[in-house]
Amino acid sequence: MKNKKQTLKIIMAFLLLILSPLASADSANHSVPPDNSSAELQRIKSLAGRWTTTSSMFGKKNERLFTEYQVTAAGSAVVERIFPGTPQEMISVYYDDNHGKLAMTHYCILHNRPSLKLDSSNPDTITMKVAKVDGLQSKQDHAMGEMTLHFKDKNHFESTCKSKGKEKEAPMTMEFTRVRK
Repeated sequence: MKNKKQTLKIIMAFLLLILSPLASADSANHSVPPDNSSAELQRIKSLAGRWTTTSSMFGKKNERLFTEYQVTAAGSAVVERIFPGTPQEMISVYYDDNHGKLAMTHYCILHNRPSLKLDSSNPDTITMKVAKVDGLQSKQDHAMGEMTLHFKDKNHFESTCKSKGKEKEAPMTMEFTRVRK
C-alpha cells in the first residue's frame, strides 16, 4: 500500500511538471489586454457599487430607489442597473467607442435604445448627447436625449437627463449617495 501511494505521488508530480508549462502558455495566449480606458470611462468605473436616490417619478412621493454599477469585460465596460428589481428597471452600458471616446447604450422602459456619445467633460462633469435612438415607433416618441453626470465627491453625484421629443419639459435631476456596506 505504501508503494502505491509513493508511486501515485511520483506520477502526480510528473504530470504537474509536464502540464505546468502548457497551462501557463495557454493563459499567456488569453491574457487580458492593458486597460487603456478613457478618463471618462475610468470616472464611470469609480461608481462601481450600489447607490440610492429618492424620486417621485413613479407615483410615490420621495420613493427610495437604487442604482447599481458593475465593471465588466476586463474593465472595458460598465453595466448600470437603474432601479433594479422594480418594474421600471433599466440597463445602460458604458464603454469607449472605436475612437476611445465614452459612449453609452441605454435600454429604456419606453422600449427604445438611445445611444449617447461624449459631448464634453471636465474633472467634475461628463455630458453625453444622443447619437441615435433605435426602437422608436415615430419621430415624436419620447427618449433620452442628453445626460450630465456631476461628480460631487467619491460618495455623491447627480444625474440630469433631458428628453428627446419633450425638449420643453424641465430636465430631471436625481442626487445619488453611495450605499455603504
